[in-house]
Amino acid sequence: MKLRSFVITAAVCAFLMLSTAQAATTLQVIGRSPFYQPPLTSVDDLKKMVQTEEMDVKRGFDLTPQADLFPVFIDQVMKAEIETVAFEKGSKFEWMLYKKKGKGAVRVVKDVTWGSEKPFTGYKFYIDKDGSRYTFAVPLGCGNIAYMGMKAIPVVAVAPPVVSTPVVVQKANQPPRCNMVVTPAKTFCGEMVTIDATSSTDADGNVEKMSVAFVDNQGQVVSEKTVEGPVLRTEVAMPCGNNTLKVTVTDNDGEDGASPECTADVTGTSRVGFLADVGYSHQFDPGHYLFGRIGLEYKLTEDWSLLGLVGGAAQVDGLDGESAFLIDALAEYKWSRYYVDFGVGGWITDGDDDNPAENSQLDLILGLGARVYGEPDAFNTSLFVEVRSATDELDEIGDYGRFGFGVRFRF
Repeated sequence: MKLRSFVITAAVCAFLMLSTAQAATTLQVIGRSPFYQPPLTSVDDLKKMVQTEEMDVKRGFDLTPQADLFPVFIDQVMKAEIETVAFEKGSKFEWMLYKKKGKGAVRVVKDVTWGSEKPFTGYKFYIDKDGSRYTFAVPLGCGNIAYMGMKAIPVVAVAPPVVSTPVVVQKANQPPRCNMVVTPAKTFCGEMVTIDATSSTDADGNVEKMSVAFVDNQGQVVSEKTVEGPVLRTEVAMPCGNNTLKVTVTDNDGEDGASPECTADVTGTSRVGFLADVGYSHQFDPGHYLFGRIGLEYKLTEDWSLLGLVGGAAQVDGLDGESAFLIDALAEYKWSRYYVDFGVGGWITDGDDDNPAENSQLDLILGLGARVYGEPDAFNTSLFVEVRSATDELDEIGDYGRFGFGVRFRF
């Protein structure tokens, strides 16, 4: 009876802790569960998204306390004054529409806070209804419609007319206003990214060119490019490392204009990285091994990699088996903090070729791991389990297969 009461009490505590932990969401990355693909690059793209996904927008609104706003939202977003904003860390949203991994039914996450040090670029606009003004935001990288809050529509005071003698004043040239979108803001070194400043404006003239510069942490220009109008859109190669992208536009009078919207943090990551494994492997025949490997990882995409590893497995105990030299080639698929490896490897020994527990062989390898420390694009550590068996001994894997676990370091 005491054990039963203890179990029930522990289950209730775990449920309460989980409920509390999920009461709010801190968002670190834009684009993992987009409402709309591909990323938005202009206000016209935003309006097109609302038109083509109107039914999903309605389904999303129906899941929120602001369901009655949907008709005026659809009507006013097409003529709203939409501005491009850099949302800083700590920006809060009462709710946000999304689709899990960009597919399936529309969902709503509530009480969202942007938690990354790097701001994200999005559109911001207002919808008015019954004397109230509702603020909405849409990240460019995912199209997730987000609701920020409501306030009363400001009352504009009307000043009495002033009668005066007209005076002709020569107006000074106004600098152009820069607006820019970079897609994507993070990719592999050398990959082409699109920089679009077509929404830049000049109140008293035309925007005729733009200058693009990547600046490192020491303020040094890594690369730069000038684009002549009238179309202020270009593709450039992403430099390696963490850099700042700065865009400046120039009007027909030669005056430059810049703004916070034309500055963005960008990241170029290397496709190649070093890794090392250490671990223990057991053979039920029996045999006990300590193994170590070093090698290279080549990233094909953010999810898929190829691994090449060399090392050794030292037999530390057991009646059968011999120490071996290892040469392994693996494919790896990652999701979230987990990964699965599969491939082939050489188990090379100087043991008895007639003894299946000691001979050299070509192995099939399968592994499963999870990152426990660090971030994907920096030094990190993971734990993994792995089984390997000779291709001609799969029916005897219980005797001659080797089952192991270890620690993987990625540099």
